[in-house]
Amino acid sequence: MHRILHTSDWHIGRRLKDHDRTREFREFFEWLEKTIEREKPDTLLVAGDIFDNTTPSIQSQDMYYSFLSTAAKSSCRHIVIISGNHDSPAFLDAPAKILALNDIHVIGQARENPADEVITLCGSDRQPELVVCAVPYLRDRDVRTARSTENFSEIERALRAGIMSHYAEVFGAAKDYGVPVVAMGHMFLEKGVTMQDGGERSLYVGTAVKLGTDIFPEWVSYTALGHLHSPQAVGRKNIRYSGSPIPMTFGEAEGAKSVSIVELEGENLAEVREIPVPVFQMLKHVEGKTMHELAAKIDALGSMNKSVWLDVSYTGTEAASNLQERVMDCAGRYTLLEVLGVHDEAKLPEHTGGGEFSGRRLDDIEPEKMFELLMDSKVIAPDEREEFRIMYREILLMAEAEVSSK
Repeated sequence: MHRILHTSDWHIGRRLKDHDRTREFREFFEWLEKTIEREKPDTLLVAGDIFDNTTPSIQSQDMYYSFLSTAAKSSCRHIVIISGNHDSPAFLDAPAKILALNDIHVIGQARENPADEVITLCGSDRQPELVVCAVPYLRDRDVRTARSTENFSEIERALRAGIMSHYAEVFGAAKDYGVPVVAMGHMFLEKGVTMQDGGERSLYVGTAVKLGTDIFPEWVSYTALGHLHSPQAVGRKNIRYSGSPIPMTFGEAEGAKSVSIVELEGENLAEVREIPVPVFQMLKHVEGKTMHELAAKIDALGSMNKSVWLDVSYTGTEAASNLQERVMDCAGRYTLLEVLGVHDEAKLPEHTGGGEFSGRRLDDIEPEKMFELLMDSKVIAPDEREEFRIMYREILLMAEAEVSSK
């Protein structure tokens, strides 16, 4: 029996509307250390988006390396980490040789030879006990050569083909070891479920590249995925996202967070258990059509006598004067309530769109969502929108290609 703890999408350093979340991350890692001590996994798999950005702060790095130092002394004989779309591949790879001395294997940048992403984990007898196909997030430049004459559809097809070819080479190098094979990846699978206003960033700017579960051979014992923030199996019970352990947005706050414990018996998946992650900071999105309704909901949260961060939306049909001030005054009666955002989303007569922009930070909105909102505000006819979408995606792709070339 081989026991695996699968986690991903830590996003260390993530802020929520400019609020620091260091305490939450520290409490999560303390909890994870205790969970490892209790569950005694043989292997820890971390499937990407370790950090929230490519230049993590010293504080974020300290949390990462402190946790790895503790985990390396635990029951975990092996730790395998891949990069996600938020990570800097070069930054993760930089200390890889030193970390490998403690059986911490890091694959940040896609390897020129995909077979080099196959990691053999040995037991105390120095014999192979598990093979991990540790495929990091595959960037556009990793899987195809850009051509100036390509259109949107050609780029999307080339991306999909390149990713599938890369994985096929990795699996081709892993299939003859005679021990269980586990796959890792950071991707968006078809039929994967996202939460409304979740924190997942588009993997490929301007495209909607999603892959089918057929990219993973049937003989792979378990596939540990990252990117989608809701824990879930996709297609087959042994292909799973562990999800993010901390809500990245208010939209994620209502969903359960967990890490996955995976039991392999020989080459067969025996069991998967979700271990719930505690709530380290309560987040609540409050909506109301009147100020009275909003005040009642805020009062109910205040009476809980717990620390709550609030995101408040007014959705009435009449203009709400001094909305920000009135919401802050209401919440200000409770020392443990803190309002992080107030949004006026009133549906006023002859309203022509744009309300969803109100009170929202631009970096909270995906580029394509922003474009959809813009078309709403300009009242673009439905039968004209697809042509506009295609042109917009091509512009985004050209911009991304220019940035990548620098």
